[in-house]
Amino acid sequence: MDCPKGHGRLRSLVVASLRIDRCSECGGSWYDQDEVRLLKDKESQGDYCWIDFDLWKDIAKFRAARQQRYACPRDGRPLTTVYYGDSRISVDVCSECKGIWLDETEYDEIIAYLEKMVNTKSVGDYLRDVRDEFLEIFRGPEGALSEMKDLDRVLYLLELRFVVEQPGLTKILNALRLP
Repeated sequence: MDCPKGHGRLRSLVVASLRIDRCSECGGSWYDQDEVRLLKDKESQGDYCWIDFDLWKDIAKFRAARQQRYACPRDGRPLTTVYYGDSRISVDVCSECKGIWLDETEYDEIIAYLEKMVNTKSVGDYLRDVRDEFLEIFRGPEGALSEMKDLDRVLYLLELRFVVEQPGLTKILNALRLP
């Protein structure tokens, strides 16, 4: 495959047991459908692994910017620049194969955005996420076991957020615990 920006051939390499294609000249990377989500999940093993990387999930938040002059390295179709969620991060997507081209720093920007989301959510936000993750156990894209792990992570983060937002109530509840 060739670099969409015209820098030559992409080199295949393994990152967190996933094979991705990277341009050694510009540092950009090509991810086939779902590979960004899989890489994020494998690398994070923590607080943001439960957040789905799905540009198409919430159509109300979907913001396409422009069609690129760059072509998809898989099928040659023009890539479309799409904003990730509510962020200012833009990624280039093939509407046909759903592959994603990320410029050199964009993956790290996405991870930083997810970390910020985790750190700024309120108890109410986490309660909504608990509901959503519970429903995904039955109809989620990743399978029941994976979705249950995601639910467990959200419940853990809810507990942490509750302790931060309600220190007085947490102290009372801890005092009421049986030994």
